[in-house]
Amino acid sequence: MDNLTDIKDTWQKVLQKLDAEIGSGTVDLWVRPIKPLFIEGDTLKLEVPDSIIYNTVKQRYEEKIVSLLAEFTGRNLKITYSMSLAPTEPPPQSKAAPAAIALPANYYSFNPNYTFETFIMGTSNRFAFASAEGVAKTPGQANPYFIYSPPGLGKTHLLHAIAHGILKKNASARILYTASENFVNEYIDAVRGGATEQFRSKYRRLDCLLLDDIQFLVDKERSEEEFFYTFNSLFESKKQIVVTSDRPPRELALGQRLISRFLSGVVADIKIPDFETRVAILRQKREHHKYDIPDDVITFIAENVKKNIRELEGCLITVGNFCTNMRIQPSIDAVKEIIKDHISDHDLEDRKVTIEQIKNVVAEKYSVELREMNSKKRSENIAFPRQVAMYLAGTMTDLSLTDIGEAFGKDHATVMYAKNKIGQMVQTDPYFNETLNQIITKIKAVNNKS
Repeated sequence: MDNLTDIKDTWQKVLQKLDAEIGSGTVDLWVRPIKPLFIEGDTLKLEVPDSIIYNTVKQRYEEKIVSLLAEFTGRNLKITYSMSLAPTEPPPQSKAAPAAIALPANYYSFNPNYTFETFIMGTSNRFAFASAEGVAKTPGQANPYFIYSPPGLGKTHLLHAIAHGILKKNASARILYTASENFVNEYIDAVRGGATEQFRSKYRRLDCLLLDDIQFLVDKERSEEEFFYTFNSLFESKKQIVVTSDRPPRELALGQRLISRFLSGVVADIKIPDFETRVAILRQKREHHKYDIPDDVITFIAENVKKNIRELEGCLITVGNFCTNMRIQPSIDAVKEIIKDHISDHDLEDRKVTIEQIKNVVAEKYSVELREMNSKKRSENIAFPRQVAMYLAGTMTDLSLTDIGEAFGKDHATVMYAKNKIGQMVQTDPYFNETLNQIITKIKAVNNKS
């Protein structure tokens, strides 16, 4: 299994299984650009094209990939990563200068989608955004700039936006974005290879260092010390330093001298985005991915996925790919099932929806008397709203078919017929689907006010 052909064949099996489990769109975006290199012992070496793919795959998909590798190879493999090298000509150097070590692919390139223009600003991130813009306009003045938040709220986006902003004013600026884990691994390799001077030359000649996830330096004393001296060198040269973390400086188990330097600059946090900001983010991502997802579904996702922008976009991608591949209309009922793993019971409905609420909203929508919901009349103008209400009772409450039937004065077979009929309309009639989404939104609004 250690020869290259077998590795490639196994990797193709992993990709095919991931296509089925997380969607081909997600795999094409994040996993397919990765190239398997070789297996050494119990370690598989993968080549990633940039740090964005590296960070995303490591955080979201590595555990799944390791599991699939074990399934296909019968071995518990660990994964290490290397960055593919950019085919750039090295700058000329004098004989006295130490030779520069190979630069990672992201040395001069940054995610084109992570700019200030594409960053959605709200009350939760206004100060962090404004401070980042200030750093980009006048690098070296607000120094260092420290951003902290839970994962997935936009720290990395701001780092890349700062890089784009600086490069607009100074295209020759030497800027490096790297994760702290990469910094540690580079330093270890430099020590082993006797290339510490080249390592220091690389980092200390920068105009701007963007270091992501500083908390990874915790308990790595030699790497922390090396970063401290790198920090001092850049700071004294009035070069810009931007650091992100998942917690504020004082909560990091790092040396006090480093924490005091973080606190000497600008410190900004990013909080969980409010509802309006989440809706704005989803609408922007919908346009970017060109998904045909109605606003009612956007609102539903924003109401129920609250703590992580990365997960928010992941839900949108999942819904968009699922509905496109399965050729179904993106209804709230379908989306509720598609993203169920992202929604806790508490988030999904703080208060239980009642059949009376459903009856009231449906009766108002179709202009029928509330008492008609339980009548024996079978005329279409009454039977159809009743079927809609029964269908919604089946999807928005935990009641059994028998209980729902009793609430409408019908038997469970009548409820089953209504469920099948309305469910079929949801899949085939986009206009009715939109109407149903509006009804669901109104029921939730009534429920939240009660």
